[in-house]
Amino acid sequence: MTNIHETAIVHKKAKIGKDVTIGPYCVIGENVTLGDKTKLHPNVIINGHTTLGKNNEIFSFAVIGNPGQDRNYKNEISFVEIGDNNIIRESVTINSATGEGAKTVVENDCFFFALSHVGHNVKIGNKVTLVNGAGLAGFVEVEDMAFVSAYCVLHQFCKAGSMSMIGLCSPIEKDVPPFVLGTGNPFTVFGLNKVGLERNNVPEKSKEALKKMFKLVFKSGLNTSQAVTRLKEDLISDPYVSHFVSFVEKSKRGIYKC
Repeated sequence: MTNIHETAIVHKKAKIGKDVTIGPYCVIGENVTLGDKTKLHPNVIINGHTTLGKNNEIFSFAVIGNPGQDRNYKNEISFVEIGDNNIIRESVTINSATGEGAKTVVENDCFFFALSHVGHNVKIGNKVTLVNGAGLAGFVEVEDMAFVSAYCVLHQFCKAGSMSMIGLCSPIEKDVPPFVLGTGNPFTVFGLNKVGLERNNVPEKSKEALKKMFKLVFKSGLNTSQAVTRLKEDLISDPYVSHFVSFVEKSKRGIYKC
């Protein structure tokens, strides 16, 4: 049964699913869709053309769907799309996109800690963690199962690869490759994210392939292009190494190394 507190303001055209809870003093805009079993704690604001899937939990003072903090935004219709089973804690902000019909996207099973920020046109995959105060600028992409630690800031258009871990307070100006662990100012890669690989059930055979990949790319003295060529010759059959190669080849800002 859906439960909407008497002090909440919910636009009559908003689409509210089954078994949704909307707490005191929440504000829900005209073009908002809330999926089944989603729970909003007190004082949540959801505006714009924003869609949330099923079983999301949004905590107090989170603001979702406001226009991006972008001088190029011209009041065009744009969107926020959030999947299922996400936890969005206190005072998180998720902005709508810049550009007619453009989207800010969050997939499924993500956990955004208090005060984290998702900027306009950002694309976030599945099972991504943003720790307190982490900030993603416009057009950032974060792949599945990446972990962004407290007070890290990712520059516009940067990418964080799958299962990467970015350590505390790191400013990111280039792309962080998949499967690595790094930290610092300037940011430096230190090794594979072994804990992330273990938690996400990467097969032992692929772990060994990733170890060889890491030595070749980060420790051999080869430049990135030379290392990628060698990877294609020797290890490309492994799906995780193949993803790493694809990520590096598509990088426009360059990747971080040791």
